[in-house]
Amino acid sequence: MMASLPLFDRSELDAVRAEREDLLKKLQKGGRDAHSRIRMELKVSLLTARQVRLESKLGIGRKQ
Repeated sequence: MMASLPLFDRSELDAVRAEREDLLKKLQKGGRDAHSRIRMELKVSLLTARQVRLESKLGIGRKQ
């Protein structure tokens, strides 16, 4: 059962997830120089942190 989520937060979470997945696919493809790869990996880690914060705020994060 999924709770009703604020539209703005949900759309922001969807955008963050999509951008993160896109970057991960590009990183898996390879063909990047070291500097570009490091920048992309940094952006992925920042997006991951943002995703976790949004999921926590919305109460849909991982349960442990």
